[in-house]
Amino acid sequence: MKKILSLITAFSATLWAAEDCSVPGNQKGDCEQTGYVCNLGFNVVGADNIMFFQLGADAACTYLLTSDSLKTYKSMLDTTYSDYTRFYLWENKNSATPLSLTLAGSLAMLAINNGLQVDIIYRKVDKIEFGGIKLQSIRLISSNNNH
Repeated sequence: MKKILSLITAFSATLWAAEDCSVPGNQKGDCEQTGYVCNLGFNVVGADNIMFFQLGADAACTYLLTSDSLKTYKSMLDTTYSDYTRFYLWENKNSATPLSLTLAGSLAMLAINNGLQVDIIYRKVDKIEFGGIKLQSIRLISSNNNH
């Protein structure tokens, strides 16, 4: 019975967190997805300041979400796709500023610490996973849906 409930939960979470790449008002090539911030990380070595994370279907990050239309390869030498989508905000490569990294990182941390969902807009900028999907926008979704 637990396996059936887990399967139903995973299926419904996947449907609810579907990717939308045809949002009115977004630029062509931009996609939008809602989920929970998972596996948040920062690279602050050298001149490249990078924030990266994945989206989960639940706050515990039991099920990580993927991008159906914007798949990236695991590496430059690999011809297999990454299992899960990883979103990046990269200071030098994506023309992100220190302020945008700080603000986006603050919202991501707030979402993790309070179990809140985020709505993100992103686009594919490279074929490989590391830096391949650029975060365009991150927005908190309040738990009481007043925002």
